[in-house]
Amino acid sequence: MWHVKRHLVLLLIAPLSASAAAQVGPGLLWRIHKPQQPPSFLFGTIHIDDKRVKDLDRQVTRRFNEAKTLCLEILPNRETQVSIGRAMLLPKGQFLDEILGESLFNRLSLLLNKRGMTPLEAIYLKPWAAMVVLSRPKSQGGYALDEQLYRWGMHQYKKLCALETLQEQLSVFDELSLEDQITLLNDSLDYMSQVQALNEQLVQAYLKGNLDEIYRRSMELQAHDELANRLMKSLIDRRNVRMLERMLPELEKGRVFVAVGALHLPGEHGLLNLLRSKGYAVTPPDLKVSPW
Repeated sequence: MWHVKRHLVLLLIAPLSASAAAQVGPGLLWRIHKPQQPPSFLFGTIHIDDKRVKDLDRQVTRRFNEAKTLCLEILPNRETQVSIGRAMLLPKGQFLDEILGESLFNRLSLLLNKRGMTPLEAIYLKPWAAMVVLSRPKSQGGYALDEQLYRWGMHQYKKLCALETLQEQLSVFDELSLEDQITLLNDSLDYMSQVQALNEQLVQAYLKGNLDEIYRRSMELQAHDELANRLMKSLIDRRNVRMLERMLPELEKGRVFVAVGALHLPGEHGLLNLLRSKGYAVTPPDLKVSPW
């Protein structure tokens, strides 16, 4: 079971649904305010292309539309997409089938083939990259929520800011030893059916705006697995500190809409608590639509 939990660390960060009519927003949107500063808002996202998670609550869309600045983890522009593709590839002369061995690579190829990736393409992937490809729900042919917000921001001529570089974000995976990468990939293959079911439970928690449940599950992962604990510290805690440092100058100007993965919000080392430690009042927005 701890193998499933190791893999779920990634699902909590990447693919985190109530009925199709549910609207995303309550519990995921927070008002950030200091005296003498216009307030800003922090919104927890989910990095998948699913129309259910893109049906945003009126409160969320209003706060987004009124913001002057949009801050995202990274800016998902064309350059970033190309760079991500390159970063997922093994160094020249290395091949995934040789690293994994014939049996494990063949198991992987069968699943990747269902996602439209041939074995000839798969041999160039790093082990962590193959794992990430497997963990992502199939695209519905549109944009992930973060990219949708980015495109809205572009169309509204907002100031755009990235809270980290692509290199910083991907270093979490590249810093894993090859042995750890293979362990995670192997676990992904062994427990794919359970992972998909657990993934849906997390999506349900997300659509309900239930940060407590999302956080509780992440704590369960860390409690009994050293690899999961190390991953969580890198994927969440370390990045939270970095993102906080970079959003603070923007927050001082006010009217900022910050959108990051939902698991970055709760917990002792979460952004909600870190912002409070910097003197900000962090509260749910008024239920009624009110001015800034």
